[in-house]
Amino acid sequence: MKLTRFLLFLLFLGTIAGCAPDKPLGRAYRNVNARFNGYFLARAKMEAVEARLEAAHVYDYNRILDILPPLDTTLLRSLAPDLDEVIKRASFPIARHPKSRWIDDCYVLIGKARYYQGEDAEAAKTFRFVQSTSPDRHARHEAMIWMMRLAMRQKDYDQAFSISEQFRKERMNETNGRELLLTRAQLAQIQNNLPLVIENLEKAIPFTDERDREARLRFILGQLYQATNQDAKAYTQFAKVLKKRPPYELGFYAHLNQAQVTELKDVEDQQKVEEFLLKLTRDDKNREYLDKIYYDLAKLELRQKEYPEALALLQKSAAASSTNRAQKAYSYLLAGQIYYENLQQYKLAQAYYDSTLQFLPPTTLGYEELADRRTVLTAFTQQIEIIRSEDSLQALAKLGAAERAQRVAEQINREKEQAAAAVLAAANATAGPRTQTATLPIGGSATQGSTWYFDNPAALSTARNDFLRTWGERPLQDNWRRITTTSGATPLTAGLVTGTTVDSSAQAAATAQKQAEYLAAIPVTPAQKQASDKRIEEALFTLGNIYQQRLREPQKAAETFQQLLERFPASAHASEVYYSLYVMAQAQQQSDKAGTYAQTLKQRFPTSKYSRLIDQPDFLRTYSVENKAAHALYDSAYALYEKEKYPETLAVLASLSQKYPQNDIQDQSAFLRALVTGRTQSPAVFRAAMEKFLIQYPESPLQPQAREFMNLYLRYESGELAKAPAPAAPVVRPEEAPTYKTERNKPHLFVVVHTGDSLPLRQLMTAYGTYNQRFHPKKNLTLDRVAFKDSTSLLLVRALPDFQSAQQYAKLQASRTSPLANLKGPKFATFVITEANLTLLRKLGDIAQYVDFFEKNYQ
Repeated sequence: MKLTRFLLFLLFLGTIAGCAPDKPLGRAYRNVNARFNGYFLARAKMEAVEARLEAAHVYDYNRILDILPPLDTTLLRSLAPDLDEVIKRASFPIARHPKSRWIDDCYVLIGKARYYQGEDAEAAKTFRFVQSTSPDRHARHEAMIWMMRLAMRQKDYDQAFSISEQFRKERMNETNGRELLLTRAQLAQIQNNLPLVIENLEKAIPFTDERDREARLRFILGQLYQATNQDAKAYTQFAKVLKKRPPYELGFYAHLNQAQVTELKDVEDQQKVEEFLLKLTRDDKNREYLDKIYYDLAKLELRQKEYPEALALLQKSAAASSTNRAQKAYSYLLAGQIYYENLQQYKLAQAYYDSTLQFLPPTTLGYEELADRRTVLTAFTQQIEIIRSEDSLQALAKLGAAERAQRVAEQINREKEQAAAAVLAAANATAGPRTQTATLPIGGSATQGSTWYFDNPAALSTARNDFLRTWGERPLQDNWRRITTTSGATPLTAGLVTGTTVDSSAQAAATAQKQAEYLAAIPVTPAQKQASDKRIEEALFTLGNIYQQRLREPQKAAETFQQLLERFPASAHASEVYYSLYVMAQAQQQSDKAGTYAQTLKQRFPTSKYSRLIDQPDFLRTYSVENKAAHALYDSAYALYEKEKYPETLAVLASLSQKYPQNDIQDQSAFLRALVTGRTQSPAVFRAAMEKFLIQYPESPLQPQAREFMNLYLRYESGELAKAPAPAAPVVRPEEAPTYKTERNKPHLFVVVHTGDSLPLRQLMTAYGTYNQRFHPKKNLTLDRVAFKDSTSLLLVRALPDFQSAQQYAKLQASRTSPLANLKGPKFATFVITEANLTLLRKLGDIAQYVDFFEKNYQ
């Protein structure tokens, strides 16, 4: 017995000795305790949190799904206790077993918990600690992947790309390799680089073990193939999704997308797909998906170019979208695209795009492009409305006074009836249940009694435009409530509205005031007619440019420009219009028309820059070179004048005018010539020369000096001065030619050069504001627009810290995410420049000269 106790005592002592920190048994004890009492429990809790995030996410199947879905901050706030529990359990091994091999994994879990809690600074600190100190390369890799995701969430895409590049020579395990590929795919998706997304997904999917996750990734890959017109590959991926027995919703959309990419060889194939989709509509389980099914049926009809049938199905889709606002937005969007791209009914397209943006979340990819298209179409409809309105007013002006008053009274009565009908419809819709079917108009109109007013974007948009034109902006309150309050009438009771009590005297006064306003707007006097004509002229010019540059409708643009020239032959825009007609005719290979426009332009505007552009396509560059030479000649003439060599001065000025007649210093040459006259001829001749200068160059900066000379001579002629004033030198003196400087370490600007209509530049400026906020938020870039010369403007993006950063930013403008890539219409020239060089460029006015300097000194 004593021997047994002794042996047990020795075994106990040996066990204690073996559990010392530096002994093998002690290390095993630490690792087991750290793993199962800390890391394992923390990881299980983290997996539960991530499962809840995945289950709560609502996918938008009308667009390519996110590979790494965005986080729901509201849900994460409710999960804060669970995340705190993860941190607590992962901290246990760090505190109790700091030498355990699971310490780095616990730190990664803590960093992930901080990431989900939105504590970016703490998360970055934790991941960076693991990345810089851990001896375990797999832990380092995992930390770096989460650092990359954190940079993406902060929209620091340069940092994310830099981290990604660090993995190029690393050997990774399957889990980290898969997560890196998925993270790279998400980064490429943000940058809209679909081929790169496909490449990374194709590599990642074979390493995905979870069935549902693999099904979702294959669905995304199918969407990507579909978006890149690889329908056969897309069909294969959707079929593989269905074989995985995915969740019902994912399987349902896989069926729909598979039908979309089915090859339709003949009518029979199309009928099979239609029958399949219609079968889905009869299944009660799909009731909540009816809007999507009808939407896909509409897309099927659109593939067959059956536009009325597609619009009819979109009516049903919008009617079925009672709770799914996003699907209603996509139905409106597809209708807008049909009207815009296929039917060229731009006014209706504008109404649908406007309604789309009311329902579509601003975070949706492509939202900015849709907003840009709506802006263009809004400007288009505004010009159409100006022309229609002014033509109507001018037609009224040709009538007698009595008939004009009668027509105005009839118009006011029509507006009253329309307003009353709208109020009645709104009140009835609020008072009782809605019985009508919400539909979209087909072909620009809807059948009376079959369309609910407030689900008709075209009617809403038209009514709103009419209301704003008549009444302006009004506070958001019910008119009938305001009337009953001010008139003391009995309040209306619930139920269908049949009419309202109004103050007849107040109504008569309002009608009389409106009639007076309408009559006053009719252009009956010559001045009013001239102002009206000017508005029509500007609207036609703007409309033609929208057709040509934004809508890419050369035929419509040519018709509009020709209408402008017929109605206003002496238009200030005539030379530019003829040149636009010439360019469009050349592009359409209509050489006879192009020749006619060119000949007319040269005959009517021989000195116009547009005439010079026909014979010299590089005229603008040549003009800059000639201008530089003209400045040099003027400087030599001025030097001769200072030396009192007046005949030589006049000879150089004559040579300047003869060689470079289009120079931009003609006023300075004329003023210097007048000064020579003052030095060589009588005061009367000098005064005549100054008078001529004042008349010929009213906008010259030398006008104040010329007027001062005139005042002095008037005082001399009146006897106030005893001696005629001697002509002094002009203020504009030749200076030493300034030069550009190469300063790579100074802040640089990215510059976009645009010549012509300002509308595309304004739209580009808006697009760059959104682009910089989305892709370069940490750079704090600002936008500015400055006039350069003639009709040229500069869009400035400042300030990038140095040349390298500016050059990298400039290279990114060639990607698909750049506003320059998405903007339709004119081409924009770009370059980078320092503030000092920009100041000099604006002074010299020669972009070609700066570009030449840049290529020689920066490249």
